[in-house]
Amino acid sequence: MKVLITGAGGNLGRALVPLLLEQGHTPRLMDFRAIETPHELVQADVRDFAAVQRAAEGVDVVVHAAALHGIHLRKWTPQDFWAINVTGTFNVFEAARLQNIKRVVLCSTMGVYGESATPPPDAWGVVTEELPCRPGDVYGMSKWLCEDMGRFYSRRWGVTTVALRLGMFVPEASIERYGFRLLFGGVDDRDVAQAVLASLAHEAADGFDFFNIMADVPFTPADAPALQNNKREVLERHYPELGELLESRQWKLDEMVWGRTIWSVEKARRLLGYRPQYNFDGFLRALAAGDSEYYPVSDTAWWGV
Repeated sequence: MKVLITGAGGNLGRALVPLLLEQGHTPRLMDFRAIETPHELVQADVRDFAAVQRAAEGVDVVVHAAALHGIHLRKWTPQDFWAINVTGTFNVFEAARLQNIKRVVLCSTMGVYGESATPPPDAWGVVTEELPCRPGDVYGMSKWLCEDMGRFYSRRWGVTTVALRLGMFVPEASIERYGFRLLFGGVDDRDVAQAVLASLAHEAADGFDFFNIMADVPFTPADAPALQNNKREVLERHYPELGELLESRQWKLDEMVWGRTIWSVEKARRLLGYRPQYNFDGFLRALAAGDSEYYPVSDTAWWGV
């Protein structure tokens, strides 16, 4: 298939493009920046409908990743979030309708849960797709509206839409912070790319489906009280190698594990065939072996194709 990736200069592009090529697909990249790539590039802004429509000509599926994210809340206005996320997504769906494109993979966010995902002060919470969406900021709200657009376009125009509620996978200031994030809602971009690939063929019920896409963790809801009371004991039980690294690297666990939520990927495992490969145990092994070069600690785009 020919696959249009919007926002292709972001963190997802570096992992998704090689995987598409490996599977025999042809990527067409779209970004508002003039990025360096050996692949077909359309330099365009998702707010420009005519440009989006031109970029969508002749493609089979759109992977819509162009957006402002939670990290942009401090520097961008609510009007910017609306224009780029909501209007931009509307332009993508309209272009898909007019170009007779029958599938959109929508990069959504864990932020759509908002207040529903916020645990009480003295406990860990558990998030599955059964929770209601109650966004707590304009970013989550914008993505929830984008998902609703997907529902409409799938029902009204037959544009199958798979919304991936992605965990945190933007670069971090340190490798350690990136790795520990995998315990409570983080995800490696290579696993995000795997989920996108699976979404290209997913038979969505009623033409629309949505999934949590995070790293896999061994915790169950029954672990929540123990994590609250003694997270080190629980973590070392599941990750025996952690104790030595805590001591040798002088990590302060309370600073590293600042989340208090167990994110379930069971629905994605069951229906999408999602099998995250780059989880916290793999991060610990890579760190111990001195093989942690891949983990991104800056926002520099990467084109290793």
